[in-house]
Amino acid sequence: METTLKLHWARAVDIELVGNSFGYSVHNKELYDEVAKLVDVSDEAKNSVIIASPDLYKQPVDGKVNWLFTMNEATTLPQFCIDNIRKADFLFTPSTWCKTLLTKYFPSEKITVVNHGVSPEFEFKKRKFPTDRPFRFLWLGAPNPRKGWEEVINVWKKSFSKSGSIELYVKTTGSDKIEKNKNIVFDSRNLTRRELVKLYQSSHCFLFPTHGEGFGLTLAEAMATGLPCISTFYSGVTDFFDSDVGFPLQYRMGKTEQQFIGYNGKVETECAFPNPDDLLRKMAFVINNYRKALELGKKASIRIKKQFTWEKSANVLVNAIKQVW
Repeated sequence: METTLKLHWARAVDIELVGNSFGYSVHNKELYDEVAKLVDVSDEAKNSVIIASPDLYKQPVDGKVNWLFTMNEATTLPQFCIDNIRKADFLFTPSTWCKTLLTKYFPSEKITVVNHGVSPEFEFKKRKFPTDRPFRFLWLGAPNPRKGWEEVINVWKKSFSKSGSIELYVKTTGSDKIEKNKNIVFDSRNLTRRELVKLYQSSHCFLFPTHGEGFGLTLAEAMATGLPCISTFYSGVTDFFDSDVGFPLQYRMGKTEQQFIGYNGKVETECAFPNPDDLLRKMAFVINNYRKALELGKKASIRIKKQFTWEKSANVLVNAIKQVW
């Protein structure tokens, strides 16, 4: 273990994180576990790592060099978030796209990209076209329009709702129940990590028509299991997703509104709006060319497992601090 550098690991957010913010909790734990293998984590350390969204980082850790790990999904930040991140000494962010965004408000040389990782628990699963059960399209995410569930539902109702040979599995959070309506399954239960892995592995294609991501961890998890993926080719996912490993969606940029915790009102910004016709084309292609889809899914799994691990993320973070320390 490296003994010269010590890090303080701050808990800057005391509220329970759910929905979109839940990703910060997962990120915090996974990254912490790997960093703790490399350096001593101590309250007396000079450098403090804080993982928080721009709206929740309001007070720097007193008396320490603050390394704020933050991100956003839109093209601009409101002034109060800009003021918040400028209280930090350095920034970490999970994607090249996020660094470009943050460079508008913070010195580029003080921002380091530390990609998220994917746990080894998300194991590769060999698949084949199902003959004994419906072909399952999986959408998974917080109940937020930014995750593209409205596009998925609209395309499904228009083109697939009467098919008995395929199903749409919608996994979200909020009500802790599972229901089925024709060929759509709505699942809002709290799943264990193992149950989540099994859900990815039991599906045949992952749908991710996102409007914008800081990184896109659920897409990376799906890819790790070899699940063929259809995703908007925009924002944080472009660090690990492209046509070599999946099916990128066309999109247009447009205005949207973003909400922040503790802020009254909404902030106008821009995001990507995936093309529903292209989503339909890609879904039909996967069904009719599943062997090709599985080839891309295998390549995707290899990429994620080689390049996007929490161990690698921890090393990048620690080395960045060492260069300044």
